[in-house]
Amino acid sequence: LASPPVLGRAMMVRVALRRMAFILSIVWAAAVPARAEWHEASSANFLVYADQGEKQVRAFTDMLERYRSAMRYVYKLPEEPTSPSNRLTVFVVRDANQVRKLMGDGSKYVLGFYQSRAGGSVAFIPRVDGTQQAGRVSDGELILLHEYAHHFMFSVFAGSPPLWFGEGFAEFYAASKFEKDGSVGLGLPAAHRGAELVYAKDVPLEMLLSTRKYRENASKQYDSFYGRSWLLFHYLTLSGKRSGQMGDYLARLGKGEGEEAAATGAFGDLAVLDKELEAYLLSRRMNYLNLNASKIASAAIAVRPLTAAEAAIMPVMMRSRRGVNEETAPAVLEDALKVAALYPDDPFVLTALAEAEYDAGHDDAAIAAADKAIAKNPQAVGAMIQKIYALFRKAGDDDALWPKVRAAISAANATENDNPIPLAYFFRSYAAQGKKPPEMAVQGLQRALQLAPYDTGNRLTLAEYFVRTGQRQAAETTLAPLLNHPHDTQLADLARKMLDRGNAQAGPGTSDDSSS
Repeated sequence: LASPPVLGRAMMVRVALRRMAFILSIVWAAAVPARAEWHEASSANFLVYADQGEKQVRAFTDMLERYRSAMRYVYKLPEEPTSPSNRLTVFVVRDANQVRKLMGDGSKYVLGFYQSRAGGSVAFIPRVDGTQQAGRVSDGELILLHEYAHHFMFSVFAGSPPLWFGEGFAEFYAASKFEKDGSVGLGLPAAHRGAELVYAKDVPLEMLLSTRKYRENASKQYDSFYGRSWLLFHYLTLSGKRSGQMGDYLARLGKGEGEEAAATGAFGDLAVLDKELEAYLLSRRMNYLNLNASKIASAAIAVRPLTAAEAAIMPVMMRSRRGVNEETAPAVLEDALKVAALYPDDPFVLTALAEAEYDAGHDDAAIAAADKAIAKNPQAVGAMIQKIYALFRKAGDDDALWPKVRAAISAANATENDNPIPLAYFFRSYAAQGKKPPEMAVQGLQRALQLAPYDTGNRLTLAEYFVRTGQRQAAETTLAPLLNHPHDTQLADLARKMLDRGNAQAGPGTSDDSSS
């Protein structure tokens, strides 16, 4: 675990809490036009499709770039280019009802959601109105900022941070504001957790600081875990009352101390800390980080209206990117075919058609649509990826097809060298064929995980390789971020079982060859 940055007083300002901690009052009154055209905003790190006007989509994309830049500044991370296909794609849809329909799990309260995967991280939120009071964000944007903070955290922290720390980190940074002068405020009071902190079932500090105890004893009712995680993270980071203790805590974890031992070693008597937190919650003022515009890297943003063909296929594209199943895939394909009949030569439409054909299980049709898209646009990486997927599934036990699979992978890699999908599938092509992956393929998968550390599929694939080849330390390092996964306990259990299997296979006293 890396230590948090040392925060200079010049970066901190104080804000009045007043009744923030006691009343949850988030009102989002979007000024929605009667009809808006779809626009695309493209920047270095984000690709945004919005059913909204040019001004709003530009401002929203600028907010995302400034948010990313602000966090990188705080943690002193050098700027690194993002490959075009590995950017986060955000769909800004008509309203929260459309978000919930896309999510498709019957939830009545979802305002936005995010899915992370190599070469295809995507988020869905309702329209933004661009008139946030004092630069504060809307509900859907807040969810996106929270999830993007998780996404960002993997680039800062090695290992597996405790559950409270991961959620406290995300809540801390999501509470942000973006001023017209270009400055960014991070770590503001989390007004959206006010009611939770007062009315929800309390999570004792001893349980908050132990992932194991919380998961074993968590209430089935809505509790204050997120709010308390934010409060503790904010207090240790910005109150100035316990200087150096967060760094000590993380260092102890990094050296292998258990969560409970690291907490008592760094924080001392937890009962005393708990009383300090209660007093902190009732404070009239709190610090936050205020980064002026000179500290925020600007990013060029290109905005254009979608063509009629692109706008027509957008509902298909969104449902495909959200993910389909055997029941929903045929309906999505039917809609894709209708649009493709109207725009048979549009590469954007053909790429979406290739994905819908693949999702419906039609490999040959997917390959044909992808080939047609590539013929129209030789840089259509999305179509190349769909061709890889279809060829990969089609190859199966047919050794004669695997050279075609690798040729498609090579073509995509040559077009976009740092796209993680071809890198990962080069490795997987050997595993699927039952052959030992060459060193170049292992390095490619490692590079794919480096480019997209949030992709659990690639992480598990690489860890499985290390387990099978007896590289225990490499397997542990690879699986560490999953062991306290913030939202998926089954995934955490799977990671532990993989490590247990590797340890059982190796046996006591077996040397660990960590080279790869």
